[in-house]
Amino acid sequence: MSNKKKNMNRRQAIKGIGVLALGSPVLAASSGKKKNEKDDENKNKKELNGKTALITGGARGIGLASAEELAKAGANIVLFDVASDLEGVNYPLATSKDLANAKQKIESYGVKCISYKGDVRDRSALTDAVSKTVKEFGTLDHVVANAGVTQIGMMEYFSEKEVQTVIDINVTGVVKTIQASIPVMRKQNSGGITIISSVLGRMGEEWFPVYSGTKWAVIGLAKSTALIMGKHNVTCNAICPTVVKTKLMNNKYVLGAMSPENPTWEGLETIMKQWRNPLPIGAYSPNEIGEMVKFFASKSGQKISGEVLGVAAGSFARNTA
Repeated sequence: MSNKKKNMNRRQAIKGIGVLALGSPVLAASSGKKKNEKDDENKNKKELNGKTALITGGARGIGLASAEELAKAGANIVLFDVASDLEGVNYPLATSKDLANAKQKIESYGVKCISYKGDVRDRSALTDAVSKTVKEFGTLDHVVANAGVTQIGMMEYFSEKEVQTVIDINVTGVVKTIQASIPVMRKQNSGGITIISSVLGRMGEEWFPVYSGTKWAVIGLAKSTALIMGKHNVTCNAICPTVVKTKLMNNKYVLGAMSPENPTWEGLETIMKQWRNPLPIGAYSPNEIGEMVKFFASKSGQKISGEVLGVAAGSFARNTA
C-alpha cells in the first residue's frame, strides 16, 4: 500500500472516531431530547408518591410540620389529634379549628388528607383511624408518634392528675399508637415508625422531672419496637429535639417558669443561646424537625432502625458516649 493511501485511511479512521465520539447531529439531538424528558419526569416524581403517613398530634407544632414535609414529598396524610383542652394540662392545646386548618394546609400540597379527632389514650380510636387509613389509601407506610404534653415545676407540687395525664399521653399513648399500627405493617412486611422524644429523653432536668422520665421511656419503646419489627422490614427510630418554637413551649405557663424575668419567647431563646446550647441557636423551627422525620420515612432511612437522633444544638456533646 502506498504512503498516500495509508494517510487517507488514517484520516478516514480518525474522522470516523470523531463521529462516534460526538455522535451525528440527528443522534445528538435525539439523545438530548430523551435526557430532557427524563429530567422533567424526575422533577415531577416525588419520593413518597403513593405512600401514606399517620401523625398523632398533627394539628399543630412538630406534628403538623412533619405532615407538611411528608406531604411535600408526595405522601397522603392522616392527622390524628385530640383537638381540645384536657384536664391536667396547664396550657391550651390544639382546637378543632386548628385541625381543620391543618387539613387544608396539607391538601394545598396536592395530596389527600384525612383529619381524625381522637385521643391517643384511646386505643380503639387509634385502631379505627388506622383502619380508615388503610381503607382510604391501601397502606400505612409511616407513623409519627408525636402527640405529647409537658409540665414544669418541682416534683412534689404536681397533682396526681397532672402526673397521670403526662404519663398516659406521652408514654401509654405512644404504646397504643404502636399497637394500633404494627399489625398492618407486619401484614405489609414494610413500614416505619418515628417517635418524637426530647433532648430531655437523654438527660435529667430538675424542672421537667416527670416529662423527662416519659421521654426516656419512649426511647426504650423505639428500640424495643425496632427489635420486634425488624424481621418484618419495619423500622422504628426516635428523634430528640431541644427547644422548638411550638405552642407546647411558647405559652404563659412554660415561659413564666423558664424565663421569669422576661417571660417571652425572646427571653427563652436568649437563655438557650447564652446558657444551654453550644451552637448559637435559641430554638429550632418545627419544620427543621419535620425534615428529620421525612428522612426516616424516605428511602435513605429505610435501613436505619433502633437509633436516636439528637436535634439538640450540640447539647448532646455533653453526654457520655
